Amino acid sequence: MKIYKLIGVLGILSFCLVSCKKFLDTKPYDKITADQTWTSENLTTAFIYQIYADVLSSDSWLAAYASPNSARAESSTKNAMTGTLNGPFWSKDRAELMTKNDDYKWLNYNLLWRIHTAMKKIQESTLFSEAYKKRSLGELHFLRASHYFIYAKLYGGLQIIDRELSPTEDLQIPRKSIKETYDFILSDLDIASQALPPTAERGRASTAAAYALLMRVGVQAAAYVDGGSTNSVYYDKTIAAGTALGLNASGSQLSPYANMFRAYETAIAAPEIILSRERSKINSSLHDTPIQYQGLWANGNYSAYAKEHFPINVTMNFWGMDGGSWPTQDLVDDYLVKDVDGSIKPWMDASYVSTGKNVDEKMYFSSTKKRDLRFYSTILYDSCMYFNNQARVFFRRDGNVSNANSKINEGSVEEYGYKAGNTENYNSSTGYAMIKYQYDHIISLPNPGDQKLDYSYSVFRYGEAYLNMAEAYLMKGDFANAKAYMTPTMVKHAGFDESKVTGYLAALTGNTWGTSLFEAYKRERNVEMVYENNDAYWSLLRWGMRTSGGVKNGEYATNGYVIPELQGSLRGIRISRDGKTYSFFQDNNSVGEARFTPKRYLIPINEAFRLQSGVKQNPGWD
Repeated sequence: MKIYKLIGVLGILSFCLVSCKKFLDTKPYDKITADQTWTSENLTTAFIYQIYADVLSSDSWLAAYASPNSARAESSTKNAMTGTLNGPFWSKDRAELMTKNDDYKWLNYNLLWRIHTAMKKIQESTLFSEAYKKRSLGELHFLRASHYFIYAKLYGGLQIIDRELSPTEDLQIPRKSIKETYDFILSDLDIASQALPPTAERGRASTAAAYALLMRVGVQAAAYVDGGSTNSVYYDKTIAAGTALGLNASGSQLSPYANMFRAYETAIAAPEIILSRERSKINSSLHDTPIQYQGLWANGNYSAYAKEHFPINVTMNFWGMDGGSWPTQDLVDDYLVKDVDGSIKPWMDASYVSTGKNVDEKMYFSSTKKRDLRFYSTILYDSCMYFNNQARVFFRRDGNVSNANSKINEGSVEEYGYKAGNTENYNSSTGYAMIKYQYDHIISLPNPGDQKLDYSYSVFRYGEAYLNMAEAYLMKGDFANAKAYMTPTMVKHAGFDESKVTGYLAALTGNTWGTSLFEAYKRERNVEMVYENNDAYWSLLRWGMRTSGGVKNGEYATNGYVIPELQGSLRGIRISRDGKTYSFFQDNNSVGEARFTPKRYLIPINEAFRLQSGVKQNPGWD
């Protein structure tokens, strides 16, 4: 995050979105009265910066924008297994263990009070310029919409609070309908899109950020409010926002995929990023990023065979890496392959499956990069280098980072007479690890808190915008335009030839579960957005809600579609010691296999809070 220079008593303040250090708790601001805050544009801007930090770093992990939890949340789908086999951690929703006594949080009343106080003071000010008022109010409308959308996805209809409340008012505010809630969010974004500047400093909202969020909200609203009907006004709003963003068939706004996720320096320079949230190395380490939670542990407690054949000569100590989120074979299978003739195919249909001499040639093609290029920027697989090329990691049977308690090493005591793999149980249970959002230059240190780094999260980017545009057209039945907006990410990010993409998409059709074009779209969105904002989970719920017919009068229009991708066991890969053969296995961590019931389209409101606030519980959770 760039340093924004404040004038007068503030001196120089690190932009609050960079730092987790709260501006309102630091000197000299704690010596400034509330009234003084509204006498200076610089002080008021600093107040708004803290609202940015609180909104974008929300730890509502199921629906967060940009936090370590947004990567860990991937195990709410079958893309990843979070934790080891003896610890569920964040996976209870995957196994349908949530209850109405759980607390997934609710609207932040204090945050809303600060937003509305700022709106009121800025509007009333005779000191601020009209240009400053316009931009600041645009930012506040954008931030209010962002905050509301987190909880609209979780709960549907919310309490609409659109002004500063007085202590004497009745605070038992009833919930509005899901339509009224989404319309409120979209109204804020319409205002923001007209008030914000076309470009902005890194970390601040621009017109493009308002349009990008409007598109994300639009496709969700279309499904939940209108049941995804072809004439939904929300699809039209999404398309209009995409048009305003200047999306085009060439994908000119897209950046190389790895640049956005594998190094801070390239992430902050990537023109594709519309809005980011950043952390400063002044007060951030691996502990504060997904690198900590998705990394590997290896401290030498593995078998003699691994020590001889797969040695690691550095300490890979990540303290309790049992919070890791291990990619599954289900996810890996979604990455397409360019076959010998250049045609694009699913991996299992490619000729390499039968012609490859070992697992690398059959599955990963690491020397020639025949898979979708996003695979190599997202998935760490067997025999890859790790930690700035300090160590080679092996997920195979008896490997130095294969979990001793996973099916990768099942039966090793009977076969070898000892427990094979990494006996600390803090390594991959699936045969893969995540490297998206892990920076290439990171080296292994005994204490991860000693590894200080600048870090950047993507909040909105053009890659998602293209796919939201494609989805709106797809659901409206305009398959030609849907394919046109799917193509840019497949060319610019996956690395496929445009003519081959056209050929791959040409015969595909349909926009319902099981039809070829819809299934291709699901695959493309999954590999593009994995580990970002829990996109796969909310996309599956959105498409399932479309099939279910939406929410009418606080109840589901039908009994609800049971989403197949949220059901069943997770899949991993078991590679032989010599790396020549492999097999797939099914497994679950301690919470059990994935299960889905339609009541989860809207999750339960904490019962104690619900009774205190007087709001109505969501259907199926009474």
